[in-house]
Amino acid sequence: MPLFSLINLLGFGFGTALAIIIFSLTLKKSPKEYDDYTLVILLIACAFWFGGNFFSLLLHFLFGNVLLIEKNILFFSYIGMAVIPSALLHALAAFFHRAKIKSRSLLLHALFIGLIYLPFVVFLYAGMSYNIRLNSLHIVITESFKLAFYIWMLLAIGFSIIISENLARTHEIEADRHFYRDISISLAIIWMGIIIIYIIPSYKLSYVGRYLNLFMLLSPVFPLGILAYYVYRYNFYRLVVKPSLVYSVIYGTLMAVYLLGIRRLGEYLKQFPDVNSTLIEGILLIALVFAFQPFREAFQTRLDKIFFRDRYFYQQILRELSDTIIGTVDLEKLLNTISEALTSAFKVKSLTMVVFQLNAKKPEIYRTVGHPEFKDFLSLINAFSATRKLRLRQQIKNHRVIAALAQNNLELAVPIFYRNKMMGLVCLSEKQTGNAYSEDEIDMLQTFSNQIALAVENARLVQERLNLEARVYQSEKLNSLGQMATTMSHEIKNPLSSIKSIIQVLREKAAGEVANDLDVVIVEINRLNSILEKLLSFARPSEGRIESVSIPEIIKDVIGLLKYQANKSQIKINYSEPGINAVIKAKKQSVREIIFNLVLNALQSITNHGEINISLENQKTPGKLKMTSRRIDFYRVKNWYILTVKDNGPGISAENLNYIFDPFFTTKTVGTGLGLSIVKQNVEEAGGFINIKSELNKGTEFSVYFPNY
Repeated sequence: MPLFSLINLLGFGFGTALAIIIFSLTLKKSPKEYDDYTLVILLIACAFWFGGNFFSLLLHFLFGNVLLIEKNILFFSYIGMAVIPSALLHALAAFFHRAKIKSRSLLLHALFIGLIYLPFVVFLYAGMSYNIRLNSLHIVITESFKLAFYIWMLLAIGFSIIISENLARTHEIEADRHFYRDISISLAIIWMGIIIIYIIPSYKLSYVGRYLNLFMLLSPVFPLGILAYYVYRYNFYRLVVKPSLVYSVIYGTLMAVYLLGIRRLGEYLKQFPDVNSTLIEGILLIALVFAFQPFREAFQTRLDKIFFRDRYFYQQILRELSDTIIGTVDLEKLLNTISEALTSAFKVKSLTMVVFQLNAKKPEIYRTVGHPEFKDFLSLINAFSATRKLRLRQQIKNHRVIAALAQNNLELAVPIFYRNKMMGLVCLSEKQTGNAYSEDEIDMLQTFSNQIALAVENARLVQERLNLEARVYQSEKLNSLGQMATTMSHEIKNPLSSIKSIIQVLREKAAGEVANDLDVVIVEINRLNSILEKLLSFARPSEGRIESVSIPEIIKDVIGLLKYQANKSQIKINYSEPGINAVIKAKKQSVREIIFNLVLNALQSITNHGEINISLENQKTPGKLKMTSRRIDFYRVKNWYILTVKDNGPGISAENLNYIFDPFFTTKTVGTGLGLSIVKQNVEEAGGFINIKSELNKGTEFSVYFPNY
């Protein structure tokens, strides 16, 4: 086969394969929109053009001149070429319409589409009627007809370049901007080629002319190749190509070239009688079989580096992340590191990580990172548990998982298993580009989930050990404090009662300055008794039964009790009744102690002319969970009532914030340092947690989270 015929056959064959592959991918896309159908029209036109020429050449190569069959097939290619300019302009206009002018009148757009397909109808009718009248076995096109078609192609391609350039400058997504810029460059080359090769016309030059003509006939393959490249590398237009398909097409093309080359060499060697051309062809074919495997591996590696750079990027990111998380034992820091890295690597709009324990098939949330807004978190766990034997790419195609993801507004979720037990989920929204997750990305996430499981379990065990040590230490402190309180109650309180009785008797008989001194003694004895009562209340379990407690009512009672002290110090207490019925199940006295101590602490921190703001609000999911040292069953919590007590006092330094809840720690000149310790103890007893924010010279804010089960 001559070189020209070989290039002809392979070029049209490659164009046919590209058009059919992208066409099949577009058909699989769901749901389809208006611009999807315009792309389908363009791909069908390209498939007709390339396919008609390819099968005509193939028939000629295999069976010689079969003119009638060739003519029927070439009519398809003629139809394809006639519609390509209109379909190209239609597709780019649809892309522009979707990106820019959705709100404008569809009537004008429909009129524009009708006008751009009018030349196709004219050329198709004129060309076919001319050939029918001619009754020739060949397709005949006059020079004037060609010139008119070239002018129409120049106009259509010119307008397409303008649209593509506009999209390249203004499109929001970077990858799409690059795509439209590359398309406009390839169209500009074709536009210049039409002028140089057909209008001048240089295709009539001897020898080189037919290659220039072939270049233009095959030129639609360049925009198709660019589209295929962006589809594979960036999932452009939300189309997903399997790597095996790309490899098969390229390998098939290369093998065809090689085999045809061997065949041509065999035919050439037949000119020499002394050379056994059949033996040489056989040896070359055997060599091809043995050389294929190393050639395939080397070629595939090169293809990966050119086309699949994102895969190498993800692998590098995940490799570095794996090295980082192995040595991280702080669970909060670990989850934040993983979340930030995955969000950056996969360019997702939002990512949420949830670590939990399954108790009686219900999740007990251990830690969360992100801002979860799950409508039915349990449905996700049940769906992935039911399909856990499948690979992730198969799981996300299962109807249960699809329904659970849609219900929770997620694009993808990756389960984390440790020793065949689900311990977490990585939940991802859609990408910033709007593209789908490729199979490579899904496989990498599944592989990385195993490393996440090991790192999280390691950090969780370390955290539990530290929490256990802290609880043992706190328990020992409380035990010592209880023993001390009991001893003080026996050794001090009883003598104080006797002393107080004697002083009161003396006070009745005294007068003047002596009586005033005895009054001071009684006040100090009462203060000592108060300190002892606080010690006893902190060391022993609080008494009382669990009941329905209205937080707003207790806030009003506490404000009423402390109103006199606030007015005396010229401190304003601001509280507006919330529009919520904040009722929780707790011990009423414990809730009263929490609110009283927080407001009293704020009063004592302000010198005078200050302000205290008390607020109560309702929230579904708390943001920061750093201050809690106990596990909370977040899944059972319907909502959280957040009590905030904020003052504009001197504030607390950063180093003191770490000790603010420790017994006997205080920065004030008065008080025992037990108030906030009692608050924290009572809050945790109620199943909640407390956060504190403070800034020197600006004030302090306590936020108490009360759960409503």
